[in-house]
Amino acid sequence: MTYLMNDLIAHTLLHLDAHNGANIPVAYNKGNDWFRATLGEPMVYTSGIYKTGTESLKESQTYKLDYVAQAIAIKPTDKVLDIGCGWGRLVDQLSTKYGADVTGISLSEEQVKFAKNLNQGNDRAHILLQDAMTFQSADGTFDKITSLEMAEHVGIKRYTHFLRMVHKLLKPDGTLYFQVAGLRRQWQYEDFVWGLFMGEHVFPGADASCPMGWVTTQLERAGFEVQRVQNLGNHYSRTLNQWLEEWHLAKDDMTKKYGESTYRRWEVFLAWSVRVARQGSSTVFMITATKHGEEATRIEVQKHLAPEFNLEPTVKADYVMEMPAKWD
Repeated sequence: MTYLMNDLIAHTLLHLDAHNGANIPVAYNKGNDWFRATLGEPMVYTSGIYKTGTESLKESQTYKLDYVAQAIAIKPTDKVLDIGCGWGRLVDQLSTKYGADVTGISLSEEQVKFAKNLNQGNDRAHILLQDAMTFQSADGTFDKITSLEMAEHVGIKRYTHFLRMVHKLLKPDGTLYFQVAGLRRQWQYEDFVWGLFMGEHVFPGADASCPMGWVTTQLERAGFEVQRVQNLGNHYSRTLNQWLEEWHLAKDDMTKKYGESTYRRWEVFLAWSVRVARQGSSTVFMITATKHGEEATRIEVQKHLAPEFNLEPTVKADYVMEMPAKWD
């Protein structure tokens, strides 16, 4: 109740720029060793994509990064902004594999250090320590903008303001890839309790995880036209289960450095999230959008009905439903 009254409501009603900086230590500055013990070598803190269900973390995240590139039909001449770039893996992929000029911004000092090291020597990659809400650039600077599971931190109060800022930064014929963690509209009591746990211990200030209809409405209010939406919560469940396996492998080191209760709290977060993503309490929306009224762009994007990537499983249809019995 203390958290609900003093923190969550304050974020929901106000969500100041100062809140964003204050939330970073809990959410993203735990230490890169902590996140490597969770995310593995890819160091990507968003859902992977599974074609067969047998993919490693690296394979699933590579599929996802390629999915993003193909969703926005990226070209070597494109100037791209990645908002909430994390540890810089998408910046690296879009710049080295696809030849685009990519700027990644993050408010986490730990992430920026890692991302700069990852992209060292790459003159097409630019990593900035920057609050997205105060980022400034000329209108229409970027051909493509990507934002993967960062907008939840913007806050409900400032969500439309953030999207209008993104709209201004995007060229008239540009494309937005917008990936957000979301909630089901017909929520249950467990969803509420899980949300409070997440807000207090994992993602403070991330009060803008909302149903798909709410998200697409905000995009439309900001001047975007949604062209494609994928709901890939089961893929997230699979990703989280692999993160949980990584965390178990690192138990001795993490317990020694951070303590048993801290290790256990993160284990509960991962294990619970596997169930939450699987049953639909939380999910992930992968959205491609263009500016409203740009006829030529919408025609071109609609020709590209889906990224050139087969999401149909080739092993068995229920691959994402299989998890260790102790977490079932």
